[in-house]
Amino acid sequence: MVTWLDYLDRAKEYHGHLCSGQILGLRMVLKGLSLLSLDPEKPQRDLMLFIETNRCLADAAYVVTGITIGRRRLIMYNFGKAAMTFLDLNTRQAYRVAATSHIKPAKDVTDLIGFWSQYADEDIFLIQEVVVPLKPEDLPGRPQRRITCPICGEDVLDGRDVNSKDGPICRACAGEAYYKALPLKRQIGPF
Repeated sequence: MVTWLDYLDRAKEYHGHLCSGQILGLRMVLKGLSLLSLDPEKPQRDLMLFIETNRCLADAAYVVTGITIGRRRLIMYNFGKAAMTFLDLNTRQAYRVAATSHIKPAKDVTDLIGFWSQYADEDIFLIQEVVVPLKPEDLPGRPQRRITCPICGEDVLDGRDVNSKDGPICRACAGEAYYKALPLKRQIGPF
């Protein structure tokens, strides 16, 4: 039987160092796969993973599952929480696994493996069966819908546009951009 200890070297190599986030992430992923009766040593073609942080444990999820954002089976919600939801696309069964906040190593703990080894999964995780409602455009596979924003000329896939009085536009042009565009020094592109 594979344990989180079997993934430590791969996690350290991929992430660059070993930390509590990596260890929690490895354990969290293995727990989620176990709840769905999925074998971590086999390709996870029917698994969707929803990660609630962009911190260390997200890298551990990749190390164990190989799931990537580009294949539309890993969804990132940066809620700043050490939590993941595991969805079996065949059965639609899903579990959310979250780290509890009451167990943390002190700053001077140097043996993280020893520290985390003393706790059972039930001590460090809150586990909840959940439902993950998905629209067809949220599922892995080819894009279900594509529009071209009439303002910026960029394509928007899979219903990620917003409606305006003049029709669908991209979120950036609707005022939801995560960036602030600087004035163009020269025109680039057809618009």
